[in-house]
Amino acid sequence: MDQKNIGRYVGILNRQFQAYINISLKDIDISFSEYIFLVNLYDNEGINQEELSSMLFIDKAATARAIKLLEKKGFLKRETCEKDKRAKNLYLTDKGKDYKEFIYSRLEKWTDFTTKGMDKETIDIVMNGLQFIGERAANANFDDLLEPKKHNR
Repeated sequence: MDQKNIGRYVGILNRQFQAYINISLKDIDISFSEYIFLVNLYDNEGINQEELSSMLFIDKAATARAIKLLEKKGFLKRETCEKDKRAKNLYLTDKGKDYKEFIYSRLEKWTDFTTKGMDKETIDIVMNGLQFIGERAANANFDDLLEPKKHNR
């Protein structure tokens, strides 16, 4: 693959996925910026806002705005952490839990569409590859990437 195209294809995939989520979840008043937090709370209920921000590589201010909207819309609630009174732990409301299957079904439709024509083995390779690349990117040290280390001889 031509190296310059990876950014193009990842960008197209990301922008189209965001547009799809915005359209497909419009009826339940969830935008992509809220969706990303909500689906991650399904597997990490009780996490605090700071941990969620770090996990998703999203700045704290954007996280706070999305969480505030999700709380206002009745999808989640914030509770003061017993160990650290400054921290707020995030919990799904019944409404948030009730929409889980609907949201996952929309995600499944997107995945089915984007992988149509690929065999299961190829899909698994692509998904594992994306996970591997994402984890590497999450741990990138940009200084090391941009500056070659000087070797003492």
